[in-house]
Amino acid sequence: MASEKSDRFVFAVLGRLCEERQALGWSQEKLAEVSGIDLGVISRAERRQRIPGMASIMDMAVALDLDFADLVREAGKSVEA
Repeated sequence: MASEKSDRFVFAVLGRLCEERQALGWSQEKLAEVSGIDLGVISRAERRQRIPGMASIMDMAVALDLDFADLVREAGKSVEA
């Protein structure tokens, strides 16, 4: 069972992915197409209904041209604050 802190961390990562998607002007459909991730997975993740697997999160980060290590550091700082 995930702790509240780990959930906040993962949702911080997913929130950053969503922010970047929107900043690029991409729809969820576009992210699904570029990342190879199912649209339903992206939609549920952005609505905080389900946490995708690490591979899916990494694939979305790569599709959005985000450095995964930076993404994780950023999320960690936001959870600690």
